[in-house]
Amino acid sequence: MSKLSALRFVSAVRLFCRLCPFAPVIGLLLWAHLFAAAAPTTPASPAGPPDVVVFTNGDRLTGRLVQVVAGKVTFHSDILGNVTAPWAKIRSLQSQQRFAVVEKDQRLTKKNAEGKVTLGSVAMENSHIRITPPQGAAKVFPTNDKEFLVDAATLHREIRDQSDPFYGWGGSVTLGASLVQGTTNNQTYTGAVTLLRTIPTVTWLPPRSRTSLNLSGTYSLLTQQQIVVKGALIQPAAVAKTDILHGDTEYDRYVSPRAFLLGTASADHNFGSGLQLQQTYGLGLGWTIIRKSTQTLDLKTDLHYQQQQFYNGFVSGLGTPNEDLIGADFGEVWTSTLAHRIKLTQNLTLTPAFNVFQASSALANLNLVFPVYKHLNFSLSSTDNYLGDPPVGYQRNTFQFTAGITYLLRQGTGDVH
Repeated sequence: MSKLSALRFVSAVRLFCRLCPFAPVIGLLLWAHLFAAAAPTTPASPAGPPDVVVFTNGDRLTGRLVQVVAGKVTFHSDILGNVTAPWAKIRSLQSQQRFAVVEKDQRLTKKNAEGKVTLGSVAMENSHIRITPPQGAAKVFPTNDKEFLVDAATLHREIRDQSDPFYGWGGSVTLGASLVQGTTNNQTYTGAVTLLRTIPTVTWLPPRSRTSLNLSGTYSLLTQQQIVVKGALIQPAAVAKTDILHGDTEYDRYVSPRAFLLGTASADHNFGSGLQLQQTYGLGLGWTIIRKSTQTLDLKTDLHYQQQQFYNGFVSGLGTPNEDLIGADFGEVWTSTLAHRIKLTQNLTLTPAFNVFQASSALANLNLVFPVYKHLNFSLSSTDNYLGDPPVGYQRNTFQFTAGITYLLRQGTGDVH
């Protein structure tokens, strides 16, 4: 890279940090993640003899058994790191650590877990797992893809909810930028942060709570230089700006494995629709229609208070007045893991306003994330915002299409997701 190119790159980064409203948040998240990634993520091997795994081809590894999820065994070797293999590839396995077998259809709770699981050392041979507790008789289970093998620390933490406020978080950071310089100059910057925490983090326990935080911003500035030829004005100078900001948080509390109560808060700013600030606070309920490791579908509804503050319209005296609204949200959120680990997220929300019906709004979003290398991904996203009562001269619809680089933060689930 030449010195001039390096200077341009540094200038572009500085400009992005100055214009993107979430640049400080994105920077802090990346630094925190890189710091955590630099630290050792695999717990030290317990005192005593190491665990041993022998594969069907005769290869033998010593180290530490990490977990078994849906018939896939994860084993940590100091030389090779984490190695994952199906039960069919393993001839024998020995571990002095305390593990418990949890079957896929076995729904545990705080009340029944103590009597339904057996913690003890692990011995696997001839397609059977033997769990031998310190006291009492051993139990034997067939190896199949419907079971989880969970260590004692994870079992106690998840069942007893012994987790700190930072445990269980996962998410992503997405960045995009475009710079054009010439007679017409264009600068476009996009950024998004998505965080999600589900407690417990394992699928063999019924969900208790879920917390989400989403931030996104788009800023674009288009400037056109004045062109004068022989004293005649050929093209006047012009400036056009796009400024869209969004932030929301939601807390869900499950009252059954499918039904949950929810509380929401959000804030929006959309210069393209003349919306200076919109605040929404609501309470409602939801229903999880599908809850699988590869697919989820939630239906939600709420009652909320919403305040809208607008810029004046282009025609003097015809600006939309600020509104205090009582309304509701009717929405759905669908996530799915497609072939080649492609992640799809789609949501649609309709927001009628009961006291001023023309102030109703809607939001539709579709996001695809394509894995590239480790935590780096390529993403495509489209968002359509509909605002029923913008000021005179502004459009009701604002459509965005974004292509960018997405960095997946380390998932808070160390177990079975």
